Amino acid sequence: MKIRHAEVTDIDALLVLSEQIGMLHFENAPFAFNKPSAADKLFWLNMLNHDESSLFLLVESDRQVVGFLTAMMTQNDTIPFIVDCPICRVGTIVIDEKHRASGIGTKLMAACEHWAKSRGAAQIRLEVMTFNQSAQKFYQQLGFQDQSHIMYRHLD
Repeated sequence: MKIRHAEVTDIDALLVLSEQIGMLHFENAPFAFNKPSAADKLFWLNMLNHDESSLFLLVESDRQVVGFLTAMMTQNDTIPFIVDCPICRVGTIVIDEKHRASGIGTKLMAACEHWAKSRGAAQIRLEVMTFNQSAQKFYQQLGFQDQSHIMYRHLD
């Protein structure tokens, strides 16, 4: 298994994984997520052109892309009552359906933590949907705790 920075040439493999996580989210929360579409390619290509404040890692196993993680550094400098420490925010982490529960996600998160610490991050934050119980359990096993809940209500 090899963890490396994603490149534009990885786009087709990334789209396969993106569709897996996209369908999972669309099927469980269609009020919040659109069905995967051709528009996803441009989104991921733009993400691949990251700067120093962003991270885009992927995992290869036998020359096949089996997972990826995106993250970015942020820091509050405008709201006086919110801490102003550097924060690493994980955007997306997805492991191929056939390779889940094999330690790949843990290795990606460890690589992300190393990257975040090297940039002075004091915290790593992420959002996980309530329907995704397996992801919640995974993050809890890594020491993550609930900090807030995002609530919504449909307006008719």
